[in-house]
Amino acid sequence: MEPKGLDMGDYEEHYKDCDIEVAVEQVLTGVKAHFRVLKGDAVLLDWQLVHIDRLWTTEHAAAEAGFEAARAWIDARPA
Repeated sequence: MEPKGLDMGDYEEHYKDCDIEVAVEQVLTGVKAHFRVLKGDAVLLDWQLVHIDRLWTTEHAAAEAGFEAARAWIDARPA
C-alpha cells in the first residue's frame, strides 16, 4: 500500500495484473473507504463502497479493508 497523489487518504497497490486505488474519508459517523480496480487505463470495476464494521477504525485499517475487498474481487473474477 503506497500513498497516491497529494491528497491524504488516497492509496494504490499493484495486485496480480491489476492496479487497485483506495480512497479513505473521515465522515461524521466514522471512516469510510472506496476502491476501484484498473488494468492499464481500463476500469475493470468502478468505485465501490467498503462496509467497515470495526469500532474506532483508523485510516490505515480502512484502507486495508478497501484493499482486501479489491483483492477478493480480483481473485473471484474469471480468468
